[in-house]
Amino acid sequence: MNVTLPIDSILKMLLPLSNDNKKWLADKLYEDIKAGNKIAMMSQRLDSLTELRQGWDGNNALPIDQRTYSNMQAVLLCCHDEDVEQWLLFPDIDGSLYLDLKSDKADAGIILSSNAFSFFTDDHAEKDIPFSTDVFMKVLRSINKLVA
Repeated sequence: MNVTLPIDSILKMLLPLSNDNKKWLADKLYEDIKAGNKIAMMSQRLDSLTELRQGWDGNNALPIDQRTYSNMQAVLLCCHDEDVEQWLLFPDIDGSLYLDLKSDKADAGIILSSNAFSFFTDDHAEKDIPFSTDVFMKVLRSINKLVA
């Protein structure tokens, strides 16, 4: 038989905490929860986009490609919240995903497909870069530095 105890009961059994330590632990747990919010939100958004069916735009838009979905999941597993903090995720009519960033310093976009990605900033663009998580993350973080 499994017994589930609330976290405070477990902590009381494992650690005799002073009030200062209790506050530190509570703050740390809150920070950890808060830190994952943007990635969690983008992951939920990604999952909801997979529910789109052919014609979701009222014309002939394709559903999100499964490999594109997997590529984006791989990216999110490598991200920290600050990596995706300013980015918004949208479906594209060809089954790809579009990440959009608008800031006071620059506008940028990344189009992710099943085997490649393209990106643009205000003064630079590259097309059809073979997808790898490492290269994608380097581009994403480079763009983020432009707008920091």
